[in-house]
Parts: sequence; structure tokens; C-alpha cells
Amino acid sequence: MNTKDDRIEATLLTFKVALDTKGNIWTDIGGLPVKEIKHVFKNREDAHVIEILIREGTIKLKNLHRYLEDEVTAIHYVE
Repeated sequence: MNTKDDRIEATLLTFKVALDTKGNIWTDIGGLPVKEIKHVFKNREDAHVIEILIREGTIKLKNLHRYLEDEVTAIHYVE
């Protein structure tokens, strides 16, 4: 059985919604840069799959960012 300490893992893609001390809400998309994939994943097939996941995931997260941005703008407009 693998424990958490036995696992090797990497963060490939992240999305953060944050609230700062001034009450501003912001988002951050991060993760492994596409240009680094081939350096990290030596197996070509693995690298290809990871590249697709990161590329497509980033597209979806950018859409989520725009959606949340529009929602916050609409809330401020109504108030």
C-alpha cells in the first residue's frame, strides 16, 4: 500500500480563486509550463498526453476565469 509519503506527484495545472485584504477577488491559473513538459516527461507518449491535458485544461480554466470575472462585474454593477 502506498502512503502519501511514498507517492511521487507533480502539480500539472492549478486554478486559484483568492480574496485579498482589500476585498478584491482574483484568479490565478498556473502549473507546469508547456515548454517544460518534454524535460520532465521523457516518454514521448506520456509527454504528449500531459501536453494535451495542460493545454485543454488551461482553455477551460480561462473560460472559468472569464465567467467568474463577469459574475463579479455584474454583482458590482447591480450594487
